[in-house]
Amino acid sequence: MSASPEKHHDLLPGQDPDARASKADLMETKVQPQYEKQPLSVRALKFLKDEYSPTNLIPPLTWVPEYVRGGWRENLYGDVFAGLTVGAFLIPQGMSYALVAELPPIYGLYTACFPLIIYALLGTSRQLAVGPVAIVSLLIGHGVKEIQPPKLEDGTPNPEFISLCIAASLLSGILQVLMGLLRLGYITSFLSHPVVSGFTSAAAIIIGLGQFKHLVGFSLSSDTNTFVVIIDMLSRLGEAHWQSILLGIAVIAFLWTFKNVQRLKKLPAAMIVVVLSILISWGGDFAGKGIKITGEIPGGIPAPSIPKMPSSEHLGELMILVFVLTLIGYMESIAVGLTYANKNRYKIRSNQELLAFGACNIVGSLFSCYPAAGGFGRSAVNANSGSKTQLAGLISGFVVMIVLAALTPYFYHLPKPSLGAIVIVAVIGLLDTAEPKHLYHTKAWGDLISLVVTFFGTLLIGPELGIGIGVGCSILVLLYQASKPTYTTLGNIPGTAAYHNIKVMPAARSVPGVLIIRFDADLWFANCTQFKEAVLGEVRDSGPGFKRLILDLSGVNMIDSSAMHALHEIVNDVRKATGKHMPVAVAGAKRKVRTRLLQELCAGSYLSPTDGYSQMVAGRTPAQIRALFEKQEGALDGWIPKEVGRRLAEELHPTAEKPKPSFNPFRRDAKGESVAGFEVEEEQEVEAGMFMGFPEFVELLRTKCACAVDTEIIMYSTVHAAVQDEAQLGSEPAEEGGGEVCGPIEVMVDVQDKGAKPGVVVEAQAVPVVEGKAMPAEPPTTMYSSRKNSIDSDGKTSA
Repeated sequence: MSASPEKHHDLLPGQDPDARASKADLMETKVQPQYEKQPLSVRALKFLKDEYSPTNLIPPLTWVPEYVRGGWRENLYGDVFAGLTVGAFLIPQGMSYALVAELPPIYGLYTACFPLIIYALLGTSRQLAVGPVAIVSLLIGHGVKEIQPPKLEDGTPNPEFISLCIAASLLSGILQVLMGLLRLGYITSFLSHPVVSGFTSAAAIIIGLGQFKHLVGFSLSSDTNTFVVIIDMLSRLGEAHWQSILLGIAVIAFLWTFKNVQRLKKLPAAMIVVVLSILISWGGDFAGKGIKITGEIPGGIPAPSIPKMPSSEHLGELMILVFVLTLIGYMESIAVGLTYANKNRYKIRSNQELLAFGACNIVGSLFSCYPAAGGFGRSAVNANSGSKTQLAGLISGFVVMIVLAALTPYFYHLPKPSLGAIVIVAVIGLLDTAEPKHLYHTKAWGDLISLVVTFFGTLLIGPELGIGIGVGCSILVLLYQASKPTYTTLGNIPGTAAYHNIKVMPAARSVPGVLIIRFDADLWFANCTQFKEAVLGEVRDSGPGFKRLILDLSGVNMIDSSAMHALHEIVNDVRKATGKHMPVAVAGAKRKVRTRLLQELCAGSYLSPTDGYSQMVAGRTPAQIRALFEKQEGALDGWIPKEVGRRLAEELHPTAEKPKPSFNPFRRDAKGESVAGFEVEEEQEVEAGMFMGFPEFVELLRTKCACAVDTEIIMYSTVHAAVQDEAQLGSEPAEEGGGEVCGPIEVMVDVQDKGAKPGVVVEAQAVPVVEGKAMPAEPPTTMYSSRKNSIDSDGKTSA
């Protein structure tokens, strides 16, 4: 039965009714053919082609031909200038960050060279400069120090400590490659921005404080509590070497001037400091005056060798450290890369970035590098100097390689207070004071708590555990917020199909007798109790005029079993509150939620005022039940034998009650002798020629299953359609055991046929229709008989 377009109440004002070719049954929705997923083999081939094509795995295959074809005219000058500038910037920075990692300065130069060259060959960011970074250097120094001391008793570097740092680079690279192949870049999503902000600020304090040992001239406490270190340093200021302090202050003032004077910003201030410090130290004999200098630095490019792996005793500790620094390093790198990609309007591929970083660290470990990542400071220098392609990274790497090959002896007189001052100035920029202020003014208390806990956790117990506590805190805050979701009571804007929060929208008006509640979160075990209490509380407060409950689930993407139990209780309690067998209306539910509701509730779907409803028992389609009807034994021209129809109905609804044994005092055996006792009443013989059509079969199904179950919910496409369904507002209490709602009913039953797919709907019509053709109204003349044992009135058995 079709309805005139103008009578479809679920159409919005101004919507063309002819746009919908037929009635929409929310129970029969399925993915349309044009949107279905392609076969797995096709998707797998497409994935391999997109992700692992040669041009994707080796980006120079794309940008080098463009460069040769004429791109060099626009890009060459900027790339060369940026490459030389970043190379000069990397030399002092690499040596300084090696001190943060408790390593000799030469290892900072190694890490500034080889990973940068590898990334230029495999990375997709054109401005990202890879090498040693402050946060990773801090993590590697603090983490490995828990396994092996950085120095031996005589003050010389500990070879075991250095080996563990290099092994960490290899393990980090392997982990990054695996993450890239498995597309696990999303793991960094667990590090929220407030957590990263709090950790970075605390790490900046720890790094800067750690460099004060080079300025004051004595070693600081190794306690993980930063406040203990500060108190210890202040209590020992009398032991400070004042010449080192003055040198450090002078370098900080010099760098600060270059950083804040506009005309001097583009100059490589750190490199100028290094050159001047070497000349002054050499001429002024700083070593003889007690100022610590770098000393001899091994020259030449290291020969590749496989890193020495830690023993099984220490491998577990090192892997935890590697996992943490891998996440932190990747997150910092991808954040910088995305910043410049968006600014310059090109795309970077996150999984390819993981593969590139993994290759950087694996290859770097062969050349004695510790873990590398993309840095904020030098990437900014690279971009501001005019870098347009990855060629700038190659040039920077080769600049550092030239220094390694020929210039390391000239760094012998470099004062360590100068390197320490360079690090202190660099990490000042990591202090993020804007984020906590922003969170406070926007009253984002959960995020602010996560930031503060991470900040003080890192300062009090160290960076490794501090970041873990921060992640744990952010997850707890998330769970707390998820368990306290918001819900909204809706009202109608007069003259429209729009519904808004009645508490904040003055134009919204309550619908008489109707309570409309919108839930704004997924329904799961953590919040289903609050959901139930909120809904039932609103029902109790609705007063005696309450007639109907409408749940707007348009904001719900998932519903679990605990929430289904809560929904059952809501349905039962609402029925008790109204004194009617009245279904609860569910509006706007997404397909995934509808599927779950149909599996566990007896649901109906609103079609239109004239088409009525489609009632659900087990979620199937009309085509399937009609196909089953047509393929039965003895079927002819849309008719089947009644015995076959009854048997099919029993198969379709296996939960139907079986006949109960009854006492028969007149029971006789085959010889006619009395054998009184209990027996199960057998079906009477079906007369030959007795057939049933589709309408009669539908009525049989309704008798067996539909009328035995009350409709618990009715689904609507929109809230407006539910409000306009006036038939439900005027419905009377259903009869005992009745499940019919007002209007024609489509009955859906559970089909156990092996050939049928889940989901059967039977529509009761005057004349059944299959594939657009009406079935014959008269039964066929072909006779059908079935032999079955029966007992006549005399108790004799007949066949």
